Amino acid sequence: MNAVSRCRIALLISTGWLVIGIAHEARADGLVVAPKAYKGSLNERAQEAIILFHAGDATRSASEDLILKIRVEGSVESFAWVLALPNVPKTAAEDAKLFEELHRYVEVRKSRMSKAAAEGSKSSSAPATKSATAVEVISRQDVGSFDVAIVRENEAGSLNGWLVENGYRGLEGADDLVDFYRKKGYVFACVRVTNAAMKAGSADLHPLRFTFDTGGKDGVYFPMRLTGLQAERFDVNLYVLYGKWLNDRLNGYGFANRGFALNWRDYDSPQCEPNLGKRWSDPGADPYLGPLSGLVPTVTKLCQKLHPGERYYLTNLQATGLNPREVRDWPDDLWLFPYYTDPRMIPLDAREGGPASAAYRNVPASIPSEATRERSRRRSPMWVVVGLAFLMLGVGILALKRSRRRPKTTSLDF
Repeated sequence: MNAVSRCRIALLISTGWLVIGIAHEARADGLVVAPKAYKGSLNERAQEAIILFHAGDATRSASEDLILKIRVEGSVESFAWVLALPNVPKTAAEDAKLFEELHRYVEVRKSRMSKAAAEGSKSSSAPATKSATAVEVISRQDVGSFDVAIVRENEAGSLNGWLVENGYRGLEGADDLVDFYRKKGYVFACVRVTNAAMKAGSADLHPLRFTFDTGGKDGVYFPMRLTGLQAERFDVNLYVLYGKWLNDRLNGYGFANRGFALNWRDYDSPQCEPNLGKRWSDPGADPYLGPLSGLVPTVTKLCQKLHPGERYYLTNLQATGLNPREVRDWPDDLWLFPYYTDPRMIPLDAREGGPASAAYRNVPASIPSEATRERSRRRSPMWVVVGLAFLMLGVGILALKRSRRRPKTTSLDF
């Protein structure tokens, strides 16, 4: 490979689950890195993400389609995008209309709810190569306006050297983060924009889709820790398509504990089959989505293309003004879990040995079985009776003691 070709490679490190876009400025899931000759500032000014998540079971890993779109402010004509992924992804270009449609859908849903309350690409991939080199190049694709290289760091500190050799700055102060991902077996998606149209110091870039296995069963993954290397506070707006509701604040595994708030989520109307999700690949046939199906034609085509017949609930969650230093110090990236109705339920991926266990170090290896919980429920009435008996006994003893302390009165006859 000649010097010109090498200069076309940039860095993207990303981990995936299916997220869906943001409506206003947001900076998350990775770090933009400038070419080493650039002296100005360069930050992610708007990131949009779409996540389609499919839970795993005893025979297969959970998988995600993570669709990302960013807007970058800066005077550089090309830049590197750095993210981290748990497994080697398949990469493809997607339509930016996805984000417009999901934003419009949520806004219409919210306005109708308020009103009701008021009234009462084509790509080519090089074959994966196994190597003992410090940075292993697994595959390379031309995806729209991006050159995408999927690499793995095999030796500590070698990724930075690879970046510098290809004309980019190293990730300053990120040795511990890169080491964290290397030890977890993650790969790095290295992406460089080759023909992005920089207008007025900014560029709108077409979305990229990364499809990969999370290595778990019930946890949705969104990469965030590398964003902690930037200087400014940032916002995040995620749209997640999952067959279940997401836990917001039911217990310590809810996304509210990471500074996120719920903006919208689909619910079951009286006409819906409960707990089965919505027909996003055929919204016209869904009693809940049907009236708004005309708002999401591009989203419908995406679901038909990737997962025809699958049902999802759309959840829109947001975080504003996140402190990069605090995000950098998180024990792991952002993990989202289903809304299990039992607050004692520990998500499968958060348990010991799970891909999200680093974020929940004090989680026990297992939880009480359903049989154990049933025995506990059956015993509970007996303990209530025993408790009441002790309470009544205590009250009786106290009354007896008080009666003995009363002064004696003398009866006078007249």
